[in-house]
Amino acid sequence: MAGVELFFFYLFAVAAPLSIAALNAAQGGLTLFFLARLARGRWRPNVPALVLMAWFAWSAICALASPLRAEALNGVLNFWSWTAFLTATAIPWTVRQHLGKWSGYLAFSMVLTIPASLTEFFLGTDIFHHQALMQKVPIGAVNAYGFFSQHLTYAGSMVIGACLLGGLLLYGDGKRLAMRWAGMAAGLAGIILSLARSYYVGFAAAIPVLLYPRGRKKILQAAGLAVVVVLALAVAGPPSVRARFRSLWDLNNPSSAERIYLWKAGLEQWRDRPLLGWGPGTYSLTAGPYKAPYARFIHYPGRPAGFQTTGHCHNLYLMIALQTGLVGLLLFLGFLAAVIVRIWQQPEAALKWGVLAALVAFLVGGLFEYNGGDVEVATLLFFLMGLACEKSETQIVKSEK
Repeated sequence: MAGVELFFFYLFAVAAPLSIAALNAAQGGLTLFFLARLARGRWRPNVPALVLMAWFAWSAICALASPLRAEALNGVLNFWSWTAFLTATAIPWTVRQHLGKWSGYLAFSMVLTIPASLTEFFLGTDIFHHQALMQKVPIGAVNAYGFFSQHLTYAGSMVIGACLLGGLLLYGDGKRLAMRWAGMAAGLAGIILSLARSYYVGFAAAIPVLLYPRGRKKILQAAGLAVVVVLALAVAGPPSVRARFRSLWDLNNPSSAERIYLWKAGLEQWRDRPLLGWGPGTYSLTAGPYKAPYARFIHYPGRPAGFQTTGHCHNLYLMIALQTGLVGLLLFLGFLAAVIVRIWQQPEAALKWGVLAALVAFLVGGLFEYNGGDVEVATLLFFLMGLACEKSETQIVKSEK
């Protein structure tokens, strides 16, 4: 059966940047092995896993207490992607020892997304929305989204992949360098072409974490290089890229304005049910009255005034509070703290710093996006977090000596 589990392990890496259906299949297969070990008493949950399971239990309580109980109970299933953490902690070392090859498959899949992203960005290809191979639109009018339906999903996957590959390149075993460099280049290209501002900021925050073991000098050098690249893109890049960088500090930009008013409305909604929240998956059904007073302030070119986002409030932490209340938010933050402590003890430097950087990028991006509900992004990140929270049998023996 080890060969079957290894197949799903590799399928996870191949599918992560390409296909949600294949990713769910891989996660489903690995979950069956997890449940088998759980039934046989061969899985011992670590502290982060216990806190995460407490969070799942609390979310179910919030669903039962929700004014929209049926929808909220169904909404609990939206957190299926987070169970990837539990699945990964149960993967045996006979499978985990192939992480190097796993990263090669991930890098290869990241490279495969680039032709699609280039056509989307430069030719205006937008198959998911307009069914047009080529459009007569300015370069960058269509944000690159790879093989997904949303550019933020694509950007999140590329950021997480790039952080992991960065850790392997800086602190890894020196194998598969060509594939890892190619994957890193693809990740950087994907991030830029996606025009996802939240992940621009998130990836910028991840770089110092990735370089932390190399010292302050390396961090400052990387920061200087990043400034040069940003200035070059802001001055000489395509108009869409220049506009995207300028919009980072333009509060009058409709996308930025929408986020601000979503947060204001979300805080008001949370105050009405601060402890238990409104229940998972109920935001689109309950937020309308709170958003209505602010709709007239949102003006997208060529569109009627109003919010364009309906399913979330563009903030990971506020969405968790809205769905599971203050207790749920505290449990989530406790889970993150326990994960960071556990990963900090990971003796394998490449995995430790790569996953910590990916987690920082995710958490910073979560200030502007509800990426915890973005299945493709959350599944990949939580899986890597679970892997990084466990030591190999060889590492355990060494630490005991």
